[in-house]
Amino acid sequence: MMARHDPAELAMAPYAGYGAATGGKNYRGESMPAWDDLGHGIQTAWEVAAEAIARKVLGIGIGIGARSRREG
Repeated sequence: MMARHDPAELAMAPYAGYGAATGGKNYRGESMPAWDDLGHGIQTAWEVAAEAIARKVLGIGIGIGARSRREG
């Protein structure tokens, strides 16, 4: 069983890492917004991506709907 973590906290680490690797630029070469300025959908996408990485590292199967998505 995977330990429970705050999804937003888990997602902020790779988001910050992406920013560090790209000089704070997004895929368009524009400045990345602060985490709190991202829209709900983008934050959720980072949360799902972070969860997928955690599941892979922990050897837990990755499936669609592995975790209920945040409701807006």
